[in-house]
Amino acid sequence: MDMFRTIHIAGLILAVVLYLLNPWLLAGLAILAILVGIHDRVQNVHAIRRNFPFVGWGRYIFESIGDELRQYWFLPDEKVRPFDREKFKDLVRTGKGLPDAIGYGSERDYRATGEVHLLPSMFPVPDSEGINKLPAIVIGKKRRVPYVCASPINISGMSFGALSEEAVRALSSGALMSDVHMLTGEGGLSPYHLEGVREKIPFNSLVAWKLATILSTVAPRYWRKPPKLLGNKIGGARIMVQLGPAKFGFRTADGELDWAKLVQVAQSEQIVGFEIKLAQGAKPGQGGLLPAAKITPEIAAVRGIPMGIDCKSPNAWDEFNDVPSLMAFIERLQEATGKPVGFKMVGGSPNFIREVAAYMRDHGKGPDFITLDGGEGGTGAAPMALADMMGLPVMHAIPMVDNALREAGVRDDVVLIGSGKIATAGDIAVHIALGLDLVNMARGVLIGGLGCIQALQCHTNKCPAGIATQDPRYRRGLDPTVKFVRVASLFNGRKKGLLLLLKSCGKRTPWELTRHDVSIVVEPGKEITMAERYPYPSGDSGKRNPTIQW
Repeated sequence: MDMFRTIHIAGLILAVVLYLLNPWLLAGLAILAILVGIHDRVQNVHAIRRNFPFVGWGRYIFESIGDELRQYWFLPDEKVRPFDREKFKDLVRTGKGLPDAIGYGSERDYRATGEVHLLPSMFPVPDSEGINKLPAIVIGKKRRVPYVCASPINISGMSFGALSEEAVRALSSGALMSDVHMLTGEGGLSPYHLEGVREKIPFNSLVAWKLATILSTVAPRYWRKPPKLLGNKIGGARIMVQLGPAKFGFRTADGELDWAKLVQVAQSEQIVGFEIKLAQGAKPGQGGLLPAAKITPEIAAVRGIPMGIDCKSPNAWDEFNDVPSLMAFIERLQEATGKPVGFKMVGGSPNFIREVAAYMRDHGKGPDFITLDGGEGGTGAAPMALADMMGLPVMHAIPMVDNALREAGVRDDVVLIGSGKIATAGDIAVHIALGLDLVNMARGVLIGGLGCIQALQCHTNKCPAGIATQDPRYRRGLDPTVKFVRVASLFNGRKKGLLLLLKSCGKRTPWELTRHDVSIVVEPGKEITMAERYPYPSGDSGKRNPTIQW
């Protein structure tokens, strides 16, 4: 039976059913189908509709919902991207505070090439020792105001503008509740980063306020307009300010960096440091992109940008163009603010990081931390060419950067932070073992904390979860007074999971992990340690000596 015969029979059955329901309904639909068919025949843009009038629309309808059909029905659990279903469900369970135990064993293909395994100790750390928390690590021990970072897991940079006000508020208060810090992203420091969530106003108070507002409008001589009703502040997190080439929120009218404002902002105890953005994993070589549809008057004011056009950040800084000038800029920021300053990079050629390490060795100065983003990092909007092709995966880049710092003898002078699809407790432990000191999470927090469903609509201003949108229709679905608790639960769960893995490996702190504690399957039936795959410099055991506080 050919396609046309199938369509004709289906159409005949549908026509009979419609006629039995209501003859006029059948007549109206028939007229509509004829008009659409005529238009399809005469138009010359879509070949499918021209050759298959009316029926051809089915192809475009199914194509438009293809992502949803694949995600929910047809793709196997391990094929869903960016995070597979098992990892997605683990994030959601942890954010909701649900039990994380599974039955019948892991569903991972444990022996597949590329699989990574942590190596257990036959003498794990006894529970009787009472170690039930992770120590803090000091960032910028040479600064006037060092930062004692209480958590090895923190929130990566996601800008206000890319995220909604409600999302920023929930992330900030959730970070406060779980004792982690939050990066601003390059979009500038907004009041919502600092303020966090406000408590819900009781219903009776809200009704009384609305009534008083109405009466003040109807009878202003007898009723004064009541002040705006605001719930009590829950509070915001410790904030790491990210500075990009556009200097959003910190630039003068002529586009220069506003040093006076930087110094003023740095006086706040809530501000713990500054990160200079050289590159981002999803779009190395390109500045940030905020579509015009997502720019509100408030976002324009925070960033200092015009309305109505796409906001494209420069892809390079005017203040420096090589390692010596970058180091000079970092030193000026350190001196002006008194707080830790570092930079964010994407792994590429080892030459850059070797030059940075050599500078630190020769001058005794340099960044207090380096954030290493992987090419698999996320974004609200990026060209596919960059997102798919540019930059090393973070797992490959970590040993390169770690070794360069070790070879120059400056590894313990800098805190190495990493990001790029790091989401589970196992991910965190493995990446720290490879050489990181801290990890940053972004998309994992959106999923586990804010309810992201991986709709892949971040760049359209139509995020169905109200996270990556400025449209009030979608934003109303995200209640920050609920979501901030889930954000805190996610981080508390991840820290608990990391501590569990550390004890199983016989370690008491994350920084005791080395590449000797992780193995990788390199071919069927053959497994080697990461220390064999990525050897340490000659004579180096992989140990590090960070400044920590219990």
